[in-house]
Amino acid sequence: MLDGFRRLAVAFAVAIMLAPCTRLLAETGSDTSSHNKTAQKSASDCEHLGASTKGGTGAVAITSQARSDAQDIFESRCVACHGEEGRGDGPAAANLNPGPRDFHSLKWQKSVDNATLTRAIIFGGKSVGVSAEMAPNPDLENEPAVVAALVERIRGWCK
Repeated sequence: MLDGFRRLAVAFAVAIMLAPCTRLLAETGSDTSSHNKTAQKSASDCEHLGASTKGGTGAVAITSQARSDAQDIFESRCVACHGEEGRGDGPAAANLNPGPRDFHSLKWQKSVDNATLTRAIIFGGKSVGVSAEMAPNPDLENEPAVVAALVERIRGWCK
């Protein structure tokens, strides 16, 4: 009886530990049906994407200071690859394969949710199944307003 209880306890503990991992995998694209549904949205959803920064970042209030910090971070860390206007044409982009994302791409904007952008910003491209060349920014993990402002900036380029 005790042996059966131990097995059940171990199985339960493993299930609890793996639950966040399966959710993360589902959000990063292993569930293609969710991405297909997102990609089928109309072009008018671009406006919705730009306004939905709260949805993927835990309803974080973005202050003017957070926007200013996000601008500084984008200029110092992101411009080299993504370019000043977020077109993926920064000075280092020519040396990258695959090249950086063009944040102006409507197709790409509709294919990615804010939670994925947030993970990519904090944990790097490898964490969301894209290029490992996109460096992580672990110092932003405790700066949710700044990350939300970066996501808002990326969404602002949706055309």
